[in-house]
Amino acid sequence: MKINYEWPGIDEIRSSVNDKDRIKRILPGLFHFSLPLLVWMTSLGGIIFAPWWAKIILGFVNGHALGAMILIGHDALHGTLFPKRWMNRLAGRISMAPTFHPVTSWVHSHNGLHHGFTNIKGKDIASPPLNLEEYRKLSLLGKCSYRITRSWYGCSWLYLKETWFKWEFFPIASRAPRNSKAFFYDRLQLTTLFVAWISLLIWSAIIRGENPFLMVACGFIFPQIVASYFIGFITLQQHTHPKVAWYSELDSPSPAFFQAQLHSTPHLVFPYIIRVFMRNVMEHTAHHAEPAGIPLYCLPEAQKSLEQFFGDEILNE
Repeated sequence: MKINYEWPGIDEIRSSVNDKDRIKRILPGLFHFSLPLLVWMTSLGGIIFAPWWAKIILGFVNGHALGAMILIGHDALHGTLFPKRWMNRLAGRISMAPTFHPVTSWVHSHNGLHHGFTNIKGKDIASPPLNLEEYRKLSLLGKCSYRITRSWYGCSWLYLKETWFKWEFFPIASRAPRNSKAFFYDRLQLTTLFVAWISLLIWSAIIRGENPFLMVACGFIFPQIVASYFIGFITLQQHTHPKVAWYSELDSPSPAFFQAQLHSTPHLVFPYIIRVFMRNVMEHTAHHAEPAGIPLYCLPEAQKSLEQFFGDEILNE
């Protein structure tokens, strides 16, 4: 496969980022790891003991904490949250568990395929947009589903259907990670967690004389929907834009690193408070420039460095 060499190379791109933005530190890592975990555990306990109306509010808080834990687990499994490998692996496993993401399939699908083949249809898992011909070939139900996934209200369905179900927990053989034994044990552990979680909620409702369905809905179903919406929204924004190209694996020459990783990852600027809630994840160009090198708490400065160096070559809106 031919490579397009007319763009800045990897070394030039990464040299534009200051080395201080690659320093992985224990205290910031612990803060970002511990905060959403604590909020999740506390709000889950609150759901069990709170009145029905407070359960709904706490369910939303719980769901946001779950979404934040996915972002933290994402950073840890790239090896950038902490300076120690074992700390990253442990934090990644813990953070991903409550949303039932097996570590083996995540590393395979996200680290391997998404970052290895960014915006290449047929390889990248990030839900590429269909062209008109592809859309017309869909059944009526398929067209309806596709339109939902491309809407503001369908972000949860987008993530659950296109990523979690297809790539993370129930992949077909061609999509599954190579280490089938590790994948089996990952899913077994998460299934055990699922059974224990639901059992705890039902048992708590029974001994308190409450409705078990309401307890499960507020303590599990609603938070999972909120978390998947949160991640689905982020996924849709990060690689879907009228100015962002998607490529084919048959393209010759294939897209250069700069085209795939910088041109295809726009920097969408949100208000500061939203950026905080999103853990800097929308400083996405910097993350794709060096996914295993720049921690989430250093992404804003790294993003600034890239934009100062490459200017309008990076989509910034």
